Amino acid sequence: MREPKITRIIVDQKVADQPLVDRYKENNPQAEVIQLELTEADKEAMFRQEATPAKRDILLTEKQGHTVKQCPGTDRTYRCCNYHVINQTSNCPIDCTYCILQFYLNNPVTTVYANSEKLLTEVKDKISTQPDRFFRIGTGELSDSLAFDSSSQYSRDIVSYFADLDNVLLELKTKSNRIENLLNLDHKGHTVISWSVNPQVIIDAEEHKAASLNERLEAMRLVQEKGYKIGFHFDPLLFHEQWAETYPDLIRQLFEVVNPKNVAWISIGSLRFPPEMKDKVLEKFPKSKIMFAELIRGMDGKMRYPKPLRLDMYRTVYDALRKYGSEDLFIYFCMESAEIWERTMGWSPESNEHLDFLFATSLYKQFPDLMKSEPQRIDYDNGIPLHQEKADIPGF
Repeated sequence: MREPKITRIIVDQKVADQPLVDRYKENNPQAEVIQLELTEADKEAMFRQEATPAKRDILLTEKQGHTVKQCPGTDRTYRCCNYHVINQTSNCPIDCTYCILQFYLNNPVTTVYANSEKLLTEVKDKISTQPDRFFRIGTGELSDSLAFDSSSQYSRDIVSYFADLDNVLLELKTKSNRIENLLNLDHKGHTVISWSVNPQVIIDAEEHKAASLNERLEAMRLVQEKGYKIGFHFDPLLFHEQWAETYPDLIRQLFEVVNPKNVAWISIGSLRFPPEMKDKVLEKFPKSKIMFAELIRGMDGKMRYPKPLRLDMYRTVYDALRKYGSEDLFIYFCMESAEIWERTMGWSPESNEHLDFLFATSLYKQFPDLMKSEPQRIDYDNGIPLHQEKADIPGF
């Protein structure tokens, strides 16, 4: 995957002296650099302009307010894992047809918050409020974590910063293979490099400008050699005629490269989106077929595959992960109901807080040097009682 060439770098005067700004300039000598004193009204006007290809205009500005936030998740009818996010970059150049960002972030520019010290200090402040809890924090909610890393080199800053924090694990989630900046960092085991994965037939049809499967596999091999933990996200699973063959084969290929002992977690989820997004997808990607599958409105109002199809796909993927990977893999559903958990895995977390605790417990067992002491449920559940013993849950 090639990082798209940036056309313009628009620098807010407030961050002109920040190292991140210098990196964008140095790594993109072809780009026009515009330095302005920007008001919020100026930024709003900029967002109403016509989009440039692959969001190649970069706005470097100052983040005000909180940056570290809990993942918004969905209705509590579905399980969420109490993950936290750092929204340092907003917009993604990869242009997947199914990406919900095109609905929520219809901006012509990629916004990058360049006041990095404030962002990272906020992480430390956040996790210090609950020193006995183990946090998982990622940068991949509003953009691919590594798609612009050749320009920003931000991974060097954030991985090095997290390496010296006690009760947290950083996740960099990507569909790219831009891992060059990661290979010589002393991460101290506090970073997970995770990949959203789909069969190559889906990458070709729906994940425009993303790295190929072979490119991602090679990137996995390289970061694994450097001691990074690895994550997989089968999210969204996409229905296509050969799905029952291509997903198990994909999983076989993954574990030919990655040792299951190095896998921190694996998520599974299916296509879901607000009903209003369908017309945008069809307009922007007229050759895409994903909107022509049978879809129903879920309990959270989003469009999803019908439950029987979701269950069939989930069971196929889950069984293949156990077959080619390991019985001890930590596998979870993203935005699915307790019924789906039960009918696929034979158990379900009682609550979002319980799932958060199970993450910490799994990490403690698999990577004992990661935490100072064994996680305690009371630090996660906010008073919600535990009714299901760990002995009843596979892998615990």
